[in-house]
Amino acid sequence: MKRLFIFIFTFIHLHICTFIFAQQKKIDSLEKLFPVVHDEKEKVKILKKLCSEYRDAGEYDKSMKQAQELLNLSQKLNYKNDIGEAFRQMGLTCKRHGNLNEALNYFLKAETIWEENRYSKGMAASYEDIGGAYFNNGDYAHASEYFWKSLKTMEITGNKHGEANCYGDLAEILAQNGDNVKALEYYNTAIKILNENGLQQHTASPLSGIGIIYFSQKNYEKAIDYFKQSLAIDEKTGDKKSISTMLNDIGSAYDEEGKYDMALDYYFKALQLSEELKVPDQTSMNLYNIGYVYGKQKKFEQAIEYLKKGLALAKQINSKFDIKNAFQFLSETYQRMGDYKNAYEYHKLYSDTKDSLLNEESSKQIAEMQTKYETEKKEQQITLLNKDKELQDAQLNRQKIVIWSVGGGLFVVLTLSIFIFRERRKSEKLLLNILPVETARELKANGKAKAKHYESVTVMFTDFKGFTTIAEKLSAEELVSELDFLFKKFDEIISKYNIEKIKTIGDAYMCASGLPTPNSNHAENIVRAALEIQKFMEESAISSLQSANEKQKLWTADWNLRIGIHSGSVTAGVVGDKKFAYDIWGDTVNTASRMESSGEPGKINISGATYQILQGFENLEGLEFKLRGKIPAKNKGEIEMYFVEKT
Repeated sequence: MKRLFIFIFTFIHLHICTFIFAQQKKIDSLEKLFPVVHDEKEKVKILKKLCSEYRDAGEYDKSMKQAQELLNLSQKLNYKNDIGEAFRQMGLTCKRHGNLNEALNYFLKAETIWEENRYSKGMAASYEDIGGAYFNNGDYAHASEYFWKSLKTMEITGNKHGEANCYGDLAEILAQNGDNVKALEYYNTAIKILNENGLQQHTASPLSGIGIIYFSQKNYEKAIDYFKQSLAIDEKTGDKKSISTMLNDIGSAYDEEGKYDMALDYYFKALQLSEELKVPDQTSMNLYNIGYVYGKQKKFEQAIEYLKKGLALAKQINSKFDIKNAFQFLSETYQRMGDYKNAYEYHKLYSDTKDSLLNEESSKQIAEMQTKYETEKKEQQITLLNKDKELQDAQLNRQKIVIWSVGGGLFVVLTLSIFIFRERRKSEKLLLNILPVETARELKANGKAKAKHYESVTVMFTDFKGFTTIAEKLSAEELVSELDFLFKKFDEIISKYNIEKIKTIGDAYMCASGLPTPNSNHAENIVRAALEIQKFMEESAISSLQSANEKQKLWTADWNLRIGIHSGSVTAGVVGDKKFAYDIWGDTVNTASRMESSGEPGKINISGATYQILQGFENLEGLEFKLRGKIPAKNKGEIEMYFVEKT
């Protein structure tokens, strides 16, 4: 078996080397041909090929240079369609390199050129490119709009391959929005179109998409089946980059199943391919996936080695998504090792990177709305500050007039003292709004707050199902106002039970009981608070539905809250040095998040660990625990879960 594996590995390695050599040979041939060709149309064709070849080779600067030459030549010759193609090539290169905003800008320029010149083929491709750029930015509404435009144009021009791609693109959006039934229908439509038109070699992508849906549903057996079908087609067509992706996806499915040796086998094959193809983002992902599996196997030396290699490469290409994942996996691995100092340091880095990503990519819509809301607040604050400045200037003038007056001098001293006292009170109040009292005192006294480990706390997550749908129905002001109202009520409820609010992320709310001051009834307190929050949401829904405001009735039905609770050990501390944030981290936090995502709208889902703690209390009258059995949770295996209800 070992010899067979070595033979296959060597064969793949030689095959890839041959592929790369052939690709470089093709580039060299085109570069030599270009100066000796005098026909301008042929020069345009060569430049298009060079753009594509350099992009596939991962030489993005050279690809952009060729695209710029293509643009200059096309403008000189007044070839409108090729001007559009030059912008598209720039967009494709930027997209491959991870510069999504620049890619979208170039795609929109191509669209403008092609629409002006009624170039149907180019328009269809441009619509799909723009849709893809919007999709990668998380703007699914605009992505869907452009994919439908592309589909319509593909149908008019009879481009069956393009038509199938559009159905696949739309299926991906549906899957992201949780409509897996419709997504599967669209993927199967794409496969049917391709099979009916003799394009079976292109079915790898929709097959992979179906695999991803089953993966998200935790049906790993079916996911692996579809991933392997996709892999078989990629191997026939020789699409090495897709082969690498499929190998990684199969590895991920085996990883989730707990079959770590199988997972490592596929991850290492994927790593070999991505390194040979010089695809750094995939290489980084393969490296930290391997490291994370080694960590699960408690092979910590290998785990840290591969995780740090993945992190170094992610930093090299400035892939924040991969940097974030590497930080998270390093933090969790150090925690498994019992090295809490390193675990905490990497968690701080993970938290900062995650916040940055949330601002840049994730929750883009809510971020824009919050920005607008905050901007208006800041404008009001600036107006007040300007008024304060005018008052301060007036005071300075008065001080100059009465500077020799003892009485005036005393008045100035007294005024400044009061002002300083008030500002200090404001600062202290603001600090206490951000940090727990004990932590704030420690920070004021020492200039820093040490991280602390807590053996037993209970963590609660809440999240609104279908938040994207809600956001589409409300204006920015309405959405932020509604969230502000709900979260303020949550704050009010948890404060009654001595629970510490940790943070909100978009529409998610996180709090913990049993810290910074440990207490024995943390599990009971947080369950009681969860029941009160649940009751508040139910009463709000009834009240809104009885309202005469039809618009309010329309969106109220969408505010479906999921609540997840888990108990265990955490580490807590202050993250950041410019914007202080009290945060908690550890496996307990991740599991609590899984309790929320594995729950149901309108339900309180608790783990078996929390249930066991609660059994030690006598004051449980009026509570009913409904066993759900062992439910699969992402990266956690099967966890015993219960729904909590009032009897």
